Amino acid sequence: AFDYTYYNTYTAVVGSFTGWIGIVLFQSTMSGWPFRRLFWVTTLMQVVASGFDLLIINRFNIAWGIPDRWFYMFGDAVIGPAIMMFAFMPAIVLTSKLVPKGLESTTYALLAGFQNFGGQVSSQIGIYATQASGISTTVPCNFDNLSTLVVVSHCLLPLLAIPLTFVLIPDKLMTEKIINDDVHDEPTIFGSVMRGEKKGEKKPDAKAS
Repeated sequence: AFDYTYYNTYTAVVGSFTGWIGIVLFQSTMSGWPFRRLFWVTTLMQVVASGFDLLIINRFNIAWGIPDRWFYMFGDAVIGPAIMMFAFMPAIVLTSKLVPKGLESTTYALLAGFQNFGGQVSSQIGIYATQASGISTTVPCNFDNLSTLVVVSHCLLPLLAIPLTFVLIPDKLMTEKIINDDVHDEPTIFGSVMRGEKKGEKKPDAKAS
C-alpha cells in the first residue's frame, strides 16, 4: 500500500505528463477518425485499464513480486490520464461542432452544462453503489465486493453504452462539418426586405402605384 502523499504528488505528476502525451498521440493518430470509432476505441481502452485496478484489488501484483507503488505508478497512474484525454478530446470537438452559428455561447454553455451535470449524477450514483455494496474504508474496512463493483461500473456499464452510439453520435469524421451554417436566408419574417436592401434594391413607392 501507499500513503496519500504518494497518491497526490508523485502519481499526479506522472498523470499530468502522460495526459500531455495522450493529447499528442490523439492529435497525431486519431484526429481524423470518425466520432463513433473514437468512442468505441476509448471505451474499450477504459475497460482494459480497469484491469489494473482488478489486479491490485485481488493482490495479483504482490503474487508476482511487484509492489503496489510501482504497479499503480506504471499502471493506472500512467494509462488512466492518457485514456481520459483520448475520451475528452472528441467529446469537446463534437460539442463545438454541434453549436450553430450565431448561438455559440448559449449552445456551448448548455451542452457543457449537461456534460457536467451527467458527471455529477454519475459520481453520486457511484457513491450510492459503493455504500450499497457494503464497501467501507473506515475500521473495520470491508472490500469484499470491490472487485464486483469495479467489473460492473468500469467494464459492463461502459460497454452497454456502445450500442447507443448508433443513435446519439453522428457517423461523421472529426474533420467534417456536422451542422450546415451556410444559410442564405435571414432568420426573420422581414428577410426578403432585408435582402433587397442589402442588394441595393429600392423599396417600391406606394404613391407610384
